[in-house]
Amino acid sequence: MGIFKVLSRLLKGERHAGTVEERVSGGDGRERRVLHQITAACERALSDIRGIRVLAAACADERSRDAGTVPSDPLRRESRALIAAARKTGCFVDARSVPGSRYTIRTGESEVRFVQKDQVYYKIKNPFAKAHLKKHPPEYVLFEHVVHNVLFPNCRLDFLGVAEDLHEARLVFRQNAVRSDVRPDDRQIAAELSLLGLRAEGRYSFGSDYVSVTDVGQDGDNVLLDDDGNLCFIDPIIGFKPRLLQPLLSALADDGAVRGLVYAVCSITDAERTLTGTSAPLT
Repeated sequence: MGIFKVLSRLLKGERHAGTVEERVSGGDGRERRVLHQITAACERALSDIRGIRVLAAACADERSRDAGTVPSDPLRRESRALIAAARKTGCFVDARSVPGSRYTIRTGESEVRFVQKDQVYYKIKNPFAKAHLKKHPPEYVLFEHVVHNVLFPNCRLDFLGVAEDLHEARLVFRQNAVRSDVRPDDRQIAAELSLLGLRAEGRYSFGSDYVSVTDVGQDGDNVLLDDDGNLCFIDPIIGFKPRLLQPLLSALADDGAVRGLVYAVCSITDAERTLTGTSAPLT
């Protein structure tokens, strides 16, 4: 069960009847489990952030070097920066070496390869394909899987590197397959996302003050129900609101800021922080 679902039920008294003092004392261990889940989310985010730090710094250098030169299109400029930075930092992946070519599927954003033996998908993703829905500046594309993994840890994306296709950057990910083709309905999707602090913002789009999650309707293929009845958000479109941009940059520069990033993404309130004693920075 996710962080928000536990916190939501805990705060509503559905999982443990009793006083706030009894709940804070952790008499039945539920608060300790909540704290463990929050800590685990912070550790995952920290690992993901550390995995892109060198590449992100190199991208920033490439942008500075490219400033004022062609191409003027920010998406093409960022694509060039990603490819150059990946080659310099050892993060470049030859797309031909990505496993699963016999099971190729193409989507609006990605070339998806399935390795049946391992039940794993490899995704060669165009990070700029749905830029008009994300709305954040193109230089933040490296953070999208970090936020995805905080929100949807049961469908995490493992970043493998940057590839190139027709002189355009592609991000390469690995993701475990969900063994189900059952799709939840819109009501189930909205209920699940509400526990993540995400409200409906339009058709198939949900968001908070910090983040948006789009392309998650019952008619699509981005959300499945697994055998245990858990909703699996496989590859929704993750967008960042302006208020999240500084926490992302802070987390990139400082391990201690990662917890604040997780709190923002998760919409963890001051009351929830107090209840679980999770206000201390991550060290």
